[in-house]
Amino acid sequence: ALSGMPLLQKLDAAREIMTIWDILAIPILSMLVLGTHEVGHLVAGMSQGMRFLMLIVGPFGWHASASGIRFEWNTHVEFMGGLAAAAPTNVGASLSRQLLVMTAGGPFTSLLLAVLAVVLASFTDARLTAYLMFVALVSFGIFLVTLIPARNGSFMSDGMQIIDLLRGGNAAIERAALMQIFAQTMDGVRPRDWDPSAIDQLSAIYSENATQNAGIALYLLSRAMDNDQQEDVARYRTQLENNIDQFPSAFKQSVYVELAICAWLAGDTDAVRRHLEAGKGGFVEESRRLLAQAALAKLEGRDEDCQRDRLLAVKALAKTSDAGQAKLTEDQLAMLK
Repeated sequence: ALSGMPLLQKLDAAREIMTIWDILAIPILSMLVLGTHEVGHLVAGMSQGMRFLMLIVGPFGWHASASGIRFEWNTHVEFMGGLAAAAPTNVGASLSRQLLVMTAGGPFTSLLLAVLAVVLASFTDARLTAYLMFVALVSFGIFLVTLIPARNGSFMSDGMQIIDLLRGGNAAIERAALMQIFAQTMDGVRPRDWDPSAIDQLSAIYSENATQNAGIALYLLSRAMDNDQQEDVARYRTQLENNIDQFPSAFKQSVYVELAICAWLAGDTDAVRRHLEAGKGGFVEESRRLLAQAALAKLEGRDEDCQRDRLLAVKALAKTSDAGQAKLTEDQLAMLK
């Protein structure tokens, strides 16, 4: 009975006409499916007033910066499967809803694409029907897999995040405090001017999620630097050094760069050099990396190299995605004149 279905008849006909060259369509169709899932996250988030930050699909990447959206090649294998990020423009009672809609947007879009592909396959020729059914199967598979509640190291599946947000409690409070600071720094509020109540809330948090604890320490470190609180800088520096393995590999380098800057402020040349070596690659604000390089050159007495990297860092400030931290960077670069 099934063999009489028009769709299956067209798939059977496709087997007769398809060649080895049709295999080349598989990676293209796969990226289309992955990209649709990630764009679904972004469209859902932006429908709630969130702001674009990042989109990665296979080797392609787009990042927000002070000068607009810029393209970068993605060389990190762990993110070839896709990554999307958006920042809330408002914080408060609506934040959980914003995050929930954005998180659910990916699986929903994958399901929608699977249904649409099956419908379109009913009206196309045999070869295109085969392509569309491949899209439908992969997209439906992504829909199912991403909804399975799972935690992979520091990453949570869409399903796990949805459950986390629906539960509320401490997890929702912690995320709200982090996102409140995140929204402020993206809007250009420098670390020392972040909302004191949100800072107090962050300082009091001890999450079961070790990655979240390390992320909190990174924010508090920036604020301590901007307030010239050397004891707090030393404390958060130690906390990050002890927990740096909790960060995903591509984001770990940005922590090493911050540790290099801390070491410069402490006059520890060997530590600056060691952390800069460990901080190669990854997702790092170029202005922060150049600041650390200039600081090392200053400590080593290489004044020409210091001024060269300092000037390059000043130029790189226009490309930074974190407008609040950029003001701290600008002040720290002035210390190297």
